[in-house]
Amino acid sequence: MAPSVCPDCFTGTLRGDAMPRGRDFNVHGLPTYVVGPEPGVRPLGVVVIFCDAFGWKLLNTRALADTYAQRVPCTVYVPDIMAGHAPPNTFMTLSESKPPPTANVLSKLASRIWTNLRILPMLLRFVYHNRASVVQPRVHAFIHSVRNTTPPQQPGKPGKVAVAGFCWGGPFAVRLTHDIPENKTTFPSTAAGSSQADDEAEYYPLVDCAFTAHPAQLSVPEDVQNVVQPLSVANGDDDEWMGREKMETLKRVLEDKNEALGQEVHEVQVYPGAKHGFAVRGDREDPQQRERGYRSEDQAVRWFRRHFQVGSATTARGVSASAAAVAGAT
Repeated sequence: MAPSVCPDCFTGTLRGDAMPRGRDFNVHGLPTYVVGPEPGVRPLGVVVIFCDAFGWKLLNTRALADTYAQRVPCTVYVPDIMAGHAPPNTFMTLSESKPPPTANVLSKLASRIWTNLRILPMLLRFVYHNRASVVQPRVHAFIHSVRNTTPPQQPGKPGKVAVAGFCWGGPFAVRLTHDIPENKTTFPSTAAGSSQADDEAEYYPLVDCAFTAHPAQLSVPEDVQNVVQPLSVANGDDDEWMGREKMETLKRVLEDKNEALGQEVHEVQVYPGAKHGFAVRGDREDPQQRERGYRSEDQAVRWFRRHFQVGSATTARGVSASAAAVAGAT
């Protein structure tokens, strides 16, 4: 069994300057950070963020949610899909703690052993409580509710919903693009002049599109071969989790899908030198990491805008149908 986290999943830089604009609410049964666009601006849809290993309260994630809400513009939800089992922010400090350079070998060894003893219990609790078999049903229930309650842009069509997953949360976003029964829901058609009966419904995918940056625990190529709904990926060229070989495989699979479909349904952006976590916990004092973080933010905003436009929804009868055939052939 593959490890559920990598060393860089618990390192990075905290945003002490972040001043979140949103508020915490209970949304569809989960504590959720909610933020919308500026007053008077109509949201084009809803973006649900699946957080990294530090959970829904991390200021970095909330600052990014605020940015999406303003720039897309959209309503953003950051739900606590960990159900209260995120590690404390001090875990980041402990993971990066090092003895002074002047320490002798024994002191360095003792320091490392002591640090690992403090980290291990927190890590084991995190892995146990946040295993996929526990979290995935929570994710599906939340997204089903969001899809069925988001105000529509067009009569008879569901409102626009996208997901963004970072690090630990990345696979949950990617797997929502798969063409499987659990990723579909019904939406009654109420369009004027519709010949359908009032109780007749059409199946729709749970999300219109997905974005992920430096996803951890992603099975490559399996999770990528099953992608149907539009997926945008941002990653470093030598990510701690993905590595060069898996990243090349991921890119090739999605490019092959685009070629088979005859259109750019999916996209992959590789950022040379970007460290794992750069899109959320990147060092803002490092010019390269800061620039990579801003570019991945731009990538996500463009992606959501593109798929939140009226008429761009992909239903089970539209892009999904042809893409499903491609997924089955890969």
